[in-house]
Amino acid sequence: MDSPPLRSFFRRLSVECRCTISPHRFRHTIATEMMKSPDRNLKVVQTLLGHSSIAVTLEYVEGDIDSLRLALEETFERKEVF
Repeated sequence: MDSPPLRSFFRRLSVECRCTISPHRFRHTIATEMMKSPDRNLKVVQTLLGHSSIAVTLEYVEGDIDSLRLALEETFERKEVF
């Protein structure tokens, strides 16, 4: 994910918003936001990012405690484990 037009786009975007935005950071953000969706699908995120391994995709997904807690609660509610 590195080409002169792409670098130029992110450079202009960084100047415009007065913060540093890189293609790599953008990929992390997209992956994380997609996994916050109620319809999250790790395989879809893996495919969109072009990763050959789910393990690599998981490195891109940054979870926060609230999201993790909610995912666990939703899982246990659906499965009626308790």
